[in-house]
Amino acid sequence: MKKVTLQVIADELNVSKALVSKALSNDPSVNDLTKENIWKKAEEMGYRVKLARMKFSAAQTGNIAVLMPRAYLDDIEYWGKVLQGIESELNQHKFSMILSSIDLTLTSKEALPTSILEKKVDGAIVMGHLPESYIELLKDNHFPFVMLDANLMDPTIDHILANNYLGAYRATTHLLENGHRRLGFVGDKNTSWSFRERHRGFQEAIEDFARKQAEPAEGAVIPGIGVSGTGMYVSSELPESLEKELTGSQPLTSLFCANDLTAFEVLSVMDRLGLRCPDDVSVVGFDDLTLCEMMQPKLTTVRVPKADIGIRAVQVLLRRIENPEITPEHVLLSTQLIQRASVVKASLQE
Repeated sequence: MKKVTLQVIADELNVSKALVSKALSNDPSVNDLTKENIWKKAEEMGYRVKLARMKFSAAQTGNIAVLMPRAYLDDIEYWGKVLQGIESELNQHKFSMILSSIDLTLTSKEALPTSILEKKVDGAIVMGHLPESYIELLKDNHFPFVMLDANLMDPTIDHILANNYLGAYRATTHLLENGHRRLGFVGDKNTSWSFRERHRGFQEAIEDFARKQAEPAEGAVIPGIGVSGTGMYVSSELPESLEKELTGSQPLTSLFCANDLTAFEVLSVMDRLGLRCPDDVSVVGFDDLTLCEMMQPKLTTVRVPKADIGIRAVQVLLRRIENPEITPEHVLLSTQLIQRASVVKASLQE
């Protein structure tokens, strides 16, 4: 049986091989009728056409914008893996990614790329904490977009998130199961939706454990580290708060940190206080950055499926482009507790 190639299809239709290639790649320079004819013929001849890409007939440019606050470039380890997931899924559907970092010192109209305002892209993925004015501008322009790990809870917008609540609940339960009854949450829970959900998981795990076990357990909140569209910040009160909670008459024996970067800062402060992890204090992070596996002790943390979040964001966006009126989705992807050496039983710390 003769192999079906682009040239064979082109000969059958009496068109150029280049035109067939462009049509099967959904190149916007090829008109829709020609595309349909070439796709149909290719299928009839047994050529393996990427059906997933074919169905997105609403796409005009084949480009997708990815927007993120400029400060996130300093945390490229986390966001870089999300971007890898986005790019790999876009490639599967023959779309190209246009990455734009946003200067939040500018107004939304000044900062949003012209590719969006002039609709030179088919849609956008908004990553992280852009101000609400930016989101409203996208909505006002009736532009298809999804939010990814954003700080705005809007039921009218598609949103992709890790299950921060359950991840924190499981991590806190792990500390409780290891005998810790004086636990601390480190991070400013009011700075981001993800931190707030992680704090909620921390609190409810302690409450549920105490109720089920009829055994008292308490949690303290240590403020001082937060996140925003302008990046991570550490306030001057953190070292003082940690020293108070870790060296007082009833010191905390374990800390659940709002993310791994917070945990790294906490471990640095502990070192200056002469405290060791896990001998004096057990520590858990959140995100599972590469450094968690490399440091000593290796950090117990909650793994966020960073690439999968990016992949899912693309899938939901393409659905939105094709069906603008479809019901919005809020997608929660599961997290996983990764147990390493930074947590020991409380009895071993005494």
